[in-house]
Amino acid sequence: MKSFWKHSAELAACLARERLLLTLDFDGTLAALAETPRLARLRPEYRAALKALAVAPGVSVFVLSGRELADLKALVGLPGLYYGGNHGMELSGPGFAWRDAGAARLKAGVRSAAAGLLRRFQPGTGVLVEDKGFSASVHYRALKPAYRTGFFAHMRALTRSGEKRFRWSRGHKVFELRPAAAPDKGDAALRLARRLKAPCVLAAGDDLTDEDMFRALAGRGITVRVGRKAGSAAEYYLGRQAEILRLLRFVTAARRRRIA
Repeated sequence: MKSFWKHSAELAACLARERLLLTLDFDGTLAALAETPRLARLRPEYRAALKALAVAPGVSVFVLSGRELADLKALVGLPGLYYGGNHGMELSGPGFAWRDAGAARLKAGVRSAAAGLLRRFQPGTGVLVEDKGFSASVHYRALKPAYRTGFFAHMRALTRSGEKRFRWSRGHKVFELRPAAAPDKGDAALRLARRLKAPCVLAAGDDLTDEDMFRALAGRGITVRVGRKAGSAAEYYLGRQAEILRLLRFVTAARRRRIA
């Protein structure tokens, strides 16, 4: 992986092109990781930077998250952006709305799995189960030590169950359940880039599910990981989450230089 800032001068040329799609993860990228998803907040300076980019000529901002679409839109709170929820299974933006039909048909299965997990892991365990409609998340950032062995034994059994309709993945202190054939973040980024006819795509994220968009955009976009990690498909990295604000402002400056 290469430092984004050491190569920023050469990358500015792509960022100044006529049509740019800026794709950004939310938790751990636009917002610092919180103890629970409900505690995550987008700081005012980040919202202001996104707003400035959203109104810049030739720029489309796409916030793409594992969160449910309605939750994500409420947290960001800006019109004129494109939003992707449930890792790209549901999308919306100016004059555009889409959801994956196959994933929609499996919502009952997701609901059933989430209900079973809620019965198994009561609030006192420190495990938080989210039913997000198209997918489910099992957060264990606050897992109590007394339940640790039982929790991981149960999750190992679930992830090895052989249920072919669904697949499990891992993230920052979270297990994710998704329909096996559903689109991922890489599919979502490519879908929107094609729709907008954007020749330049910059994608930034920090988690394992963001690797899907890093792989999909390899050789056709600028891929940036928050935190350097061996084996990541991202070409560039930022040292920490706080550098995302600098990145947003850097893109704004590059666009202004193009206009000037």
